[in-house]
Amino acid sequence: MNLLQARKKFRDLSGRHDLVNVDGSDNGLDFFINEGCKFLDRLDETQKSWASYYVLSEIGSSIIRFPYCRAIKEVWMSTVGAGRWQLTKKNLQDLTEGYLTGLPASRTNGTPLYYAPGITRYVPGNVPIADMGDLNGFVEVPSDNAYEYNCVLLNVPIDGQAMFDIRGLFYSAELVNDRDENYWSVAHPMILYMSTMRQMEIVQRNPSGVTNWTNSILVEVQQLGKDLVDEVISEVSQIED
Repeated sequence: MNLLQARKKFRDLSGRHDLVNVDGSDNGLDFFINEGCKFLDRLDETQKSWASYYVLSEIGSSIIRFPYCRAIKEVWMSTVGAGRWQLTKKNLQDLTEGYLTGLPASRTNGTPLYYAPGITRYVPGNVPIADMGDLNGFVEVPSDNAYEYNCVLLNVPIDGQAMFDIRGLFYSAELVNDRDENYWSVAHPMILYMSTMRQMEIVQRNPSGVTNWTNSILVEVQQLGKDLVDEVISEVSQIED
């Protein structure tokens, strides 16, 4: 179901007409629905936990940003003529010491082979001032402090247009407009209802209600986790050396 249908169903099941207007529009419920989605995303790994985020980057790019990522698992790069390859993960310290030592202006563009998850937050008021000149180039934290973004640093700036495929655990799409859908609203609307109720119990400071809803949700979500395990071990006949 879409967001509008989810609101109406919630109103019917819970009796909370105060959170949904007569025409089905939001009167406070959407916040709890989206927080319920996030709780379900974090609760267990399912077949829909992994996602790919594609970023088209131009020549000279060395920082790749992407939103709503819970955990970076793999980074793939592709260019016209060279195909596609997986970048090797490095610790941020090793990448900085091994590749990001010289002034940024002196770094030669090339084909990245390594990446490291970057830092995406700076201390407010601590952005270097303009008269620091070239030293400002060493700041590898996005300047806008976009809290919903993660990023990876590349060992060299790219020498041409490239596509990056960031694979990992991502939050489900936020439900904003009436027709919006995500995995939980379409495939498991009852579990989403339960999780929405759980988030409301937290706000209402009802520990027993939170516990009861959590236990009920766990029973349902664990079945989804088992489906993933069955898929992973399918056709596996021996353990690799």
